[in-house]
Amino acid sequence: MIIATTWITAMVLVQLLRYRIKRKIIEAGMVDPTLIKAILTDSHDHRERQYRLLKWIFISAFGGIGLIVQEFLPYKMEDSALPYGVIIVFLSIGLLLNFILNELLSKRQHTPEK
Repeated sequence: MIIATTWITAMVLVQLLRYRIKRKIIEAGMVDPTLIKAILTDSHDHRERQYRLLKWIFISAFGGIGLIVQEFLPYKMEDSALPYGVIIVFLSIGLLLNFILNELLSKRQHTPEK
């Protein structure tokens, strides 16, 4: 819940600051389209944002699966490092699958269609 609240707050602040920058540019009379485009364009293209989103989906999904699997394993909390290992293994599997999927998608986009 804390992570979601922080993320939403950050997104609201980013949008608010972008709005203020746009307003200040207009008030200053700087209406040169190339300057405005250079300042306000996003440095990441749509495809890169999709890859980042896909990465976080894999991390969240496999982290959750790791927590579920950990719940069913018998261990003593005081003496065991098993919970950390289970989470790390599942997160690693998620990141590995994310990497493989991104490589397959990028290869498919770069191959010419016949």
